[in-house]
Amino acid sequence: MISERVVKLATEYLDQCLAKSEPATLIAMLGYIDSQDKTIAVAEEVNEALRQRPSVYLRREDGRLEFTTAGSDRIVTPDDVRRAFMIYDEQFWAKQKKLKSRRRGRPSANGHDLSGGERKP
Repeated sequence: MISERVVKLATEYLDQCLAKSEPATLIAMLGYIDSQDKTIAVAEEVNEALRQRPSVYLRREDGRLEFTTAGSDRIVTPDDVRRAFMIYDEQFWAKQKKLKSRRRGRPSANGHDLSGGERKP
């Protein structure tokens, strides 16, 4: 079943990127939707967003999908979403690991050691 909220977020992402002439990728779209709605889009939702934006096309390069204003391909497959999600997931957890390592040993504003240690005076 298609989520209208996810489709709205997908079209919002496309509109924002293309209006600013910024790169728009399926990986970044999944991240945008996840950050706003805590869910991952499926191919049908991305394709519905593309149906609502007839001037947006796809470019496949090295297994990655970029949204452009020129081209002929307009169908995202479940495999496209699966590959993009795997890359998004790797990037997400790498960022989490990096943030966690930065916090180690630094006291928080309330005096707690963010590494899991004892409260500092």
